[in-house]
Amino acid sequence: MKRSGRVLKVAPRFFIAFLASVFLFAFMILLALRLTLFSENYLMKQAVKADYYAELTKEINRQVENSALGSNVPEGVLAHSISESLVKTDVDEYFKAMYKTGKKYTISSENGIQDAVAKAITEYMEEKNIPQTEESEKAVKDLGNKAVSIYEGYVELPFLIAYGRKVMNYQTTLVIFMLICGIAWAALSFALYQSLKGYFHRLARFWSYICSASGLMMTAVPAVMLYQHYFQRLGIQSKAMYGFIQTYLNSFLWLFVSLGCLSIAVGIFFAVFSELKRKQLFAA
Repeated sequence: MKRSGRVLKVAPRFFIAFLASVFLFAFMILLALRLTLFSENYLMKQAVKADYYAELTKEINRQVENSALGSNVPEGVLAHSISESLVKTDVDEYFKAMYKTGKKYTISSENGIQDAVAKAITEYMEEKNIPQTEESEKAVKDLGNKAVSIYEGYVELPFLIAYGRKVMNYQTTLVIFMLICGIAWAALSFALYQSLKGYFHRLARFWSYICSASGLMMTAVPAVMLYQHYFQRLGIQSKAMYGFIQTYLNSFLWLFVSLGCLSIAVGIFFAVFSELKRKQLFAA
């Protein structure tokens, strides 16, 4: 009977702790989303980490070069017609436009691309002593326009713009839910403190349970996905985009794991703190 009464007394506390761990878990998920999916700076950092600008520049130049083969422009002439700095400038602007609903994106230097292509072909013709005619000038101009179209096709990805705009529609909702989860966790912690008759070391012990449980929930699934190299199976033909998306998603999962490990570490700290405080209390 005495044991049954103790269970009835302790069970509500563990139920409150369980609810607190769920709200803390939800708060950490929302925080991870806020730091990643809702951040243009995070997107740019992952692009640098994945060497996206350099790989994309190579792909654009390769495609521009291939498009000119039919016009008797040999390989190598247009291999470096588009600069990495130009690609980086336009890709960064495109990322910013993703997160700003009213901002319209256009490439920074259409004329610059056309001039770079024309210059490379003209230098090749002069080197090979190929006379310039009206027909050749028209062909060069057409290749410049084609290069612009190829460039735009690689830099402007419609699905990313749609993704960014949809994500930003939920930014306010995300912040509200973060506040709700934080307030709910604080309220449940206070209720738990009251049920423990004001013994702070007992509350610290329950906080260790709460933080450890939340940390394990944050860590488990992302760790398994990372271990199994889940995102290596992505069916993306572009090497640059494949590397970028894979880096972005893996980094996203690592953030979950990092927050989970931090929560577990905090849980261990509260466990040690609780035990030290308990010993001090009974020693006195």
